[in-house]
Amino acid sequence: MPIKDHMAYIVLVAHRSGEYLPEQSVSELDRATVVKDIADGQYEGLTQVLEINPAEGICRDVTEDIAWEVSALWARDGEPLSDWQRDFIEQTIGIDAARAFPEAA
Repeated sequence: MPIKDHMAYIVLVAHRSGEYLPEQSVSELDRATVVKDIADGQYEGLTQVLEINPAEGICRDVTEDIAWEVSALWARDGEPLSDWQRDFIEQTIGIDAARAFPEAA
């Protein structure tokens, strides 16, 4: 099978036994799907997002870029963040970004 020349997004997740790559279909590795899945809570414990394109030899950490996109979705909803959401925002883009969200009652 030839290597496709397109960007894919790989998510790394922390677990008590170490980091792992969640099993996903190749068709679900596009940026929009990964952002939506993170926003929907599919990757609790997310530690890193890598953008890869094997055909071009590209692999770079885009965790912060993705976190900004996810936080924009959450901000649009206007709901308080859950503990894991707040942790993700604090660890990835900073405490000030997390404080911009409403506090849970």
